[in-house]
Amino acid sequence: MAKTPSRPASKKSRNPKADPALVPVSASPSEMIRVGGPAVPVLRDGDTTLVVDRPYVMRDRTIHADEIYFVEDAKPKEGPWLGEADKVAWRDAATGYECIMMRSTDGGYLGGYVGVPSLHPLYRFDHEALPQDLGIEVHGGLTYSKVCEDGPTPERKIRREAHRICHAPGGAVRFDPMVHATGYRVQDAHAWWFGFECNHLYDYVPGDDPRVARFMEAEVGTVYRDDAYVVTEILNLAAQLRAVEDGMPMPPREGPPLPPIGLELDQGG
Repeated sequence: MAKTPSRPASKKSRNPKADPALVPVSASPSEMIRVGGPAVPVLRDGDTTLVVDRPYVMRDRTIHADEIYFVEDAKPKEGPWLGEADKVAWRDAATGYECIMMRSTDGGYLGGYVGVPSLHPLYRFDHEALPQDLGIEVHGGLTYSKVCEDGPTPERKIRREAHRICHAPGGAVRFDPMVHATGYRVQDAHAWWFGFECNHLYDYVPGDDPRVARFMEAEVGTVYRDDAYVVTEILNLAAQLRAVEDGMPMPPREGPPLPPIGLELDQGG
C-alpha cells in the first residue's frame, strides 16, 4: 500500500477560505449553519440532515468536509454550540488521515477521532497500552481506539452514519447499495481509530445541569469545548500520529495549552 503524503510545512492548507452560505438544519428557520459554497446539496433522513462536500466554517478556521451532519435535539437549543454540526468527516490534507468530529448522544459534548491505515505502526494498538514516552498529547488523553464500526458498509443510512466512527467514502457520496467496495477512498477496508472526548471535569457538557456547570466553572475553570477547539485537537492528533508513522519527532501543538490531566477525579486531582 502506498504511503500517505508527507505533511507540508505551511498551515494555509488547513484554512481554505470560502464564502459561507446559510443552510437550514431543522424545520425551524431560526436554526441555521454557516457552510461554505454557493450551492449546498442537502439530504434529509428523519431528524438528520446531511450536507455533502462543502467547507465547514468555524470561528477561526475552515475545513473542506466530505460530510457534515446535523441532528435535531442532539444538544440544547441555547448555548455556545448553537449552529455547530453534530458530525463532520474529512480527510486531513496535511497527513492523509481520515478525521471525524462527532457529538456524543450522551450529553451532547464533542469528541475527535483520527483513523490510521493498516501499515501504521500503531494499527490495532489499544490507547491504554500506548507508552507515555511516545509523546501523544491530546485533550484529556486518548479515550478511544477501535477499528471502523462494521467497516465501510455497502448500504449507508444517513441517520446511522451521523453516529458512526468510520471513514467516509471518497468522491460522490451515495446512500444506496454500492456494487464495488473499491468506491471507497481508503485502501484498507478498515481504518483503526484513535480518539478523545470533551466530557472531563474541566469540560462543560451541554446536557449537564447548568447549576453544576456554573459551580465547576468557578472551581476548575470549566468551559465548553467548541467545534473550532475540537477540530484543532483532531489536527494535532493527526500530526502526532503521522510523526509516529514517519519516525519523526513530535510536531509542535497548535491552539491553547491542554488542561492539566491531574484535575481528573479518577486520577486523584
